[in-house]
Amino acid sequence: MSSSSIEAVADEVTADETALLKALVVRPTENPPGDTNAAMEWLGLWLQDRGHTVEWHPCPAPFGRHYGRGEVINLVVRHTFGAGPTVALHAPLDTIPAGSHWRHDPFGAEIKDGLLFGRGARDSKADIVAYIFAFEALIADPAGLSGTLELHITADEESGGFLGPAFLLSHHLSAPDAVIAAGTAYQVIVGQEGVLHMEVILRGRQAHASRPEDGHDAMIAAVAILSALTDGGAEREPLTIGLIEGGRGVNLVADRVRFTIDRRLKADDDGEAVEAALIERISAVPVNANVEVECRRLLLAEPVEPTERSARLADTLSRHAEAALAQPVPVVSAPVVSGARHYALAGIPTALYGVGPPIVGEAVDFSADESVRLGDLSRSTKAIIGAVRELLTAP
Repeated sequence: MSSSSIEAVADEVTADETALLKALVVRPTENPPGDTNAAMEWLGLWLQDRGHTVEWHPCPAPFGRHYGRGEVINLVVRHTFGAGPTVALHAPLDTIPAGSHWRHDPFGAEIKDGLLFGRGARDSKADIVAYIFAFEALIADPAGLSGTLELHITADEESGGFLGPAFLLSHHLSAPDAVIAAGTAYQVIVGQEGVLHMEVILRGRQAHASRPEDGHDAMIAAVAILSALTDGGAEREPLTIGLIEGGRGVNLVADRVRFTIDRRLKADDDGEAVEAALIERISAVPVNANVEVECRRLLLAEPVEPTERSARLADTLSRHAEAALAQPVPVVSAPVVSGARHYALAGIPTALYGVGPPIVGEAVDFSADESVRLGDLSRSTKAIIGAVRELLTAP
């Protein structure tokens, strides 16, 4: 697309949409560490100022601490047009950490050549903006609509969704009949991979480097286990070591090391069986018998497979997306682990559709210079309006 074409499409985005997206991007919501409440409170008040009734549903700190968080605020906004089904639009406010190697300020919300740059611009703050303005457009033109439309804005995507979608469902704060959740403009996603997150803790005995024989080195044991897990090159299982902590000083034998494992699960993987096999592999590594090795599960998210009902929802979204984007928008399964899986695993038809480039078939940069094309925001909003209008129109 030429620069002039980009600018022409971007002009379709309203000043209010652009202003909201910028306001969300300049408010860091990195998870970890998970300090999202200030931004969520700002958004809730912004919605109230526009005349919406906002339900504030905080997940209590004691539960949040199990997932490395404190209290986590969720927002629900709903509008009832009449008797009929309930459709929820779900998007998370939290993002991965900004990281390094940015050429643009990760919290500057800079606009250049029709792109808005910043951490969370695409994943998933643009989706929040699209859902809010689709919600408002349908309220402004309710002719023929029947049922209820809800916004679910959560802040727990990066720590599993247990404090967001799972909390809303388990506490009966919402019971939607269909869910459209944060995704991409150019594909509708119905199948998701799963993930197992584990931490491995090694406990040895501290000693001075001048007399290492007095200690039991947890670091050497950790290196042996890490080597065993990461051997195999390109053919090895989809496993990532995301965090390593350990040691207390340059001149000390390490008495404690902790590292984390991210193991992706395909559709035919059994999460508990994968976990058991991984623990068995770790236990089989020969290390100092005086070093204790403990494996803990942090998260198990089973894969989500399409159903007949989710496929129908996806087809509806695909048709309206193709009309808005003037190009094919396929229905796919994707290597993503979305908090929206909690809706799908509860038997609710769920499809991911939002703003931004394709997930499958294109390299999506989750490291630096995250951006979203403002034209995608405009066109995706139109697609969502059309799909929801069809879902909430009485036959």
